[in-house]
Amino acid sequence: MSLHCLVYVSLANQEMSDEHLKSMLAKARENNEKLGITGMLLYRDGFFMQALEGDEEKIDTLFKKIAQDSRHRDVLLVNKKPIRQRGFEKWTMGFNKINSGDVEQIDGFSDFLQRPTPAFFMHRASEAEALLDQFKHQIFF
Repeated sequence: MSLHCLVYVSLANQEMSDEHLKSMLAKARENNEKLGITGMLLYRDGFFMQALEGDEEKIDTLFKKIAQDSRHRDVLLVNKKPIRQRGFEKWTMGFNKINSGDVEQIDGFSDFLQRPTPAFFMHRASEAEALLDQFKHQIFF
């Protein structure tokens, strides 16, 4: 098995209520457990950032399916790389809904996620990974 981490960003096509996010998250957790995939999903004002960890073939297949999901658009692969160990090994899908106060308290991220667009992350993959890491200790839902 070739362990990899894939990070992508996208924009929601509809308003995502807390109930909608919880439902989506429950399904993701169930599916990811079956596939042996772990990761984390961040959401802020219609913007998604997700990390997927697992067997390379399985995360590639899942990413293709996610990219076709009509609930979001402008899906952009930010980073994909081999990893030695999982960063989110305890979660089939961790989740955090970010608000403006959260972003303002992150050292070094004063402008990060203020106006998130998928293209914004093309050259900032390391910051995207650092942001996911920052929130992995503050899981909601």
